[in-house]
Amino acid sequence: MVEINGKKVHGRFLHITDLHPDPYYVVGSSPSEQCHSGSKSDSVKAGKYGDAILGCDSPMLLMNKTIEWISDNLADKIDFIVWTGDNIRHDNDRRYPRTEDHIFNMNQLVADLMIDHFPHIPIIPSIGNNDVYPHNLFSHGSTLQTREFYKIWKNFIPQSQLHVFNKGVYFFKEVIPGNLAVISLNTLYLFKSNPLVDNCDSKKQPGHELFLWLGYVLKELRKQNMKVWLTGHVPPNEKNYDISCWRKYVAWTHEYRDVIIGGLYGHMNIDHFIPLDSNKAYKSIKKDFKISNLVLDEEEDEQIDVEDEQIDVEDNNSNYFASFGEYQIKKNFQTQGGVPNGKVGYMESLRRDLYAKVKGKKKSGANLERYSIAHVGSSIVPTFNPGFRIWEYNISDVSKFNQPFSWDSFFMKIDHLIENLEVDDDFEISKKKKKHKKKKPDKTFPPQFPKHNKLGPAYTPQFLSPEKYVQYYLDLESVNKGDKHFEYEIEYKSNEEPFYLPDLTVSLWLQLARNLGKPTKSKFEDGKELKKLESIWKYFLKFSFVSSDYENKNYG
Repeated sequence: MVEINGKKVHGRFLHITDLHPDPYYVVGSSPSEQCHSGSKSDSVKAGKYGDAILGCDSPMLLMNKTIEWISDNLADKIDFIVWTGDNIRHDNDRRYPRTEDHIFNMNQLVADLMIDHFPHIPIIPSIGNNDVYPHNLFSHGSTLQTREFYKIWKNFIPQSQLHVFNKGVYFFKEVIPGNLAVISLNTLYLFKSNPLVDNCDSKKQPGHELFLWLGYVLKELRKQNMKVWLTGHVPPNEKNYDISCWRKYVAWTHEYRDVIIGGLYGHMNIDHFIPLDSNKAYKSIKKDFKISNLVLDEEEDEQIDVEDEQIDVEDNNSNYFASFGEYQIKKNFQTQGGVPNGKVGYMESLRRDLYAKVKGKKKSGANLERYSIAHVGSSIVPTFNPGFRIWEYNISDVSKFNQPFSWDSFFMKIDHLIENLEVDDDFEISKKKKKHKKKKPDKTFPPQFPKHNKLGPAYTPQFLSPEKYVQYYLDLESVNKGDKHFEYEIEYKSNEEPFYLPDLTVSLWLQLARNLGKPTKSKFEDGKELKKLESIWKYFLKFSFVSSDYENKNYG
C-alpha cells in the first residue's frame, strides 16, 4: 500500500457483475417454474443459495451474503469497485411481470446495498440491458429512465456530469485523483438488441454522441497524463454491437493505447477475454468512409460480415432477431435467462475464429499493439457458479504520480461543445456513397496515435499496469448441502497454474490466445505439445464456466 495525493492506494480493485436478484425466488421450488413455485414431487428443488446451470436467477440471500462477504473480507484491500450492471431479475415468468416501478425499486435497493457496505470506496456502476423497461430498450434522454437512474446513482455520479448523464447514463470518474479514472459507457446505445437505436455514424443517434463525448474525455486524459479503464455491461464483440459502433470502439482503444488500459464488461456470464483487432475495424471503416491520413496494414485478413446474424449469448435464441421493425420489437419481448445452452459452442467458436487467428509480432507490432483486450467477467447470478475478480495493478513508481486536475470546468465546457456539435478537423470523413456532399469533420473517429507517444500500461509494464488477478467463486453445491460455509474461494490466479501469466499486458493475453487456438489450425508432430495445449484449453473452459462442470454436461 502507498499514499497518492493523500489517498491510500492498495493496487487492487473489484469487478463484479450480473447480480440478477429475484425477490420471488422460493427455496425448494422447481427450476422448471423459474424457482417461483412447484410441487413437492419435483425431483430437482431450488437450493438455498441458488443452483448452477439450472436456469433460475439469484435468491436475494445469495446477493446479500455475497456483498456482505466481500465487505467483510476484501473491502479494506481494494481501491475501487467496477460494477457492470444487471441488478434486476430476468423477464422469465409472465406470472410475475416486470414493471417499471419494480425495476426502479430494485435498482435502488441494490445501490443502497452497495453504498451501505462500501461507503468510502469509489463505485462505478454501468447500466445493464435488464436494468431497463422493457429489457434491452433504451432511448436517448432526457427520459424518465435517465432521470430515475440519476436519482438512484446520485452518490456515484460527479455533480458536474449531471447534464450528460441525464441524456445518456454514461460518465467519467477519477479513482486515483490525477492518475487513474474509469469511464462507464452506456452500451445499450451500441447494442444490436436495442431497437430504439440504429448505428453510431448518424449524428441523430445517441451512440454518435457517446463517441463524441468519449473523444473529448480521452483527449483531456492524454493531456493530463492520466490512464483509464473503459467499462460497461455488454462487451464489444461483432455479435453484440452494431458494426458501426464496434469499429469505432476498437479504433478509439487502438489510437489511445497510451491512455486506455483495457475494458471490463459483464452480460455474458462467462469468464473470458476478447481480442479486438484494429485492422479489422479500420478495414470496415475504409469500406464505408473516405478518411484522410488513414494508415492501414494491407495484409489480407478475414473481412467482417456486416450482415452477421445476432448471437447474444445471454439468451437461448441464437437467431434472436432479424431486422429492425415490428418483428424485431416483438422478439425483443421474449423471455430471457433460463438454462444455459450452446455455451461450449460459443467458446469453441471464440477459440477457432478469434484466438487461433491472432497475428504475431511481425504483423501486430513488437508489443502486439494492433490489438486491445475486452475482459468479460463471471456473474453472481448462478448461470454457472457465482464469481467475481480482484485485479491487482502496479503502484510502485511514486515518481509517476500526477497532481489532481479539476474536472468540473472541463465537463461544463464539453457539455457546451457537444450541445453545439462543435468538432475539430482531426479526421475528414465522408460517406463513399454520398460523394456529392461536402466533406465534414467528424470527431467520432479518433485522431491517429502520435508517433512520439509511448505505449501505455496495457502494453508495457509500468505504473498502473495490470499485473495479476485473483478469481473467486462460490461452490454452490457444497454450500447448499452444508458441506461448506458460505465463503468465496480462490478458483485460480492468473500468475499460477495453468496460465502462469507473469503480468497482464496485451502481448501476454495474446500469447495465451494463440496457445489456446493453436490446436484448431495446426497438425502437431509433437504429441506432447498438443497434449499440453489441450490441457490448458480444458482448464480455460473449466474456469470460463466457473468450475460448474458445465462443459461436461452435454448442454452444447
